[in-house]
Amino acid sequence: MIAVSSHGTIMRTVSGPIDVERAARHIRRDGSDEMSIMLIGAGRGYVEQGNNGALLQVGDLAFRAMGQPGAAGSRDGYEEIRLMVPRAAFLEQVGNPQDVSGRKLGDTPLKGLLNAYLGALATSVSDMSEAETGIAVEGVLHLLHGVIHGQSGPDDGELSAEALRSLARAHIQRRLHDPEFGPNALAAALQISRSRLYAAFAGGQGIAATIRDARLDRAHDRIVMMHSTGARIGSIMVSCGFTDAAAFSRAFRQRFGFAPRDLAAQGAGSSIGSPGADRPEDLRRLSFPLSA
Repeated sequence: MIAVSSHGTIMRTVSGPIDVERAARHIRRDGSDEMSIMLIGAGRGYVEQGNNGALLQVGDLAFRAMGQPGAAGSRDGYEEIRLMVPRAAFLEQVGNPQDVSGRKLGDTPLKGLLNAYLGALATSVSDMSEAETGIAVEGVLHLLHGVIHGQSGPDDGELSAEALRSLARAHIQRRLHDPEFGPNALAAALQISRSRLYAAFAGGQGIAATIRDARLDRAHDRIVMMHSTGARIGSIMVSCGFTDAAAFSRAFRQRFGFAPRDLAAQGAGSSIGSPGADRPEDLRRLSFPLSA
């Protein structure tokens, strides 16, 4: 599956074993000079370029410069989400391609966020518009700069509000279990200022409400499934970052119009509280479609 924009291309590939070599004759023929950013979703593979090379497994993020000879592939079935961006854009927004070509990134907390964001995109590729694809590419390059350099770009205002909201929602989904997680922690994770984060969500319900509603949405969905999972409302509440049962019940009733125990009593097959009904946003869709 593929999504294309003027900022770059996003591809999701599911394949059997494959070996792809890009030689000088291929480069002369097509003139491509893009940077390839690859996240391995399943299987094992490898990447080689110049004097660099790495074995890849699930969760690894690696790079290839398409304007130079190199090879990549997999010895078994695999899944990959890949971004192809112009070399000039990578150089401007991330850094020197030669520093990462043929290599994979080490593990850092911010890399975990980047992987989660790319993984969320994998489920959206077939439905993304050109504008959404451009926003996604912009967000990935912003995170990638932070992963490689350990800091945000020279001006975090250069990241569009749409891309910032998309990144924020992806990270919110990863931290809903943490009762201490809030706007300050989110701003720190995205390596932007608090004022920039609040400004990005100023046109809607606000960032604190966005986090709260995401917690409630996850709790709703888990309560619907509790008869098959064997979970209890109390454990679901805690797993969604709530610590006060009375406050959780009040917030749940305010959002959905009924109490958690009422939803549990109906069973998974009931029409009450069907997911997504009368919600201002469906935050389970991590990135797309975008809304203010």
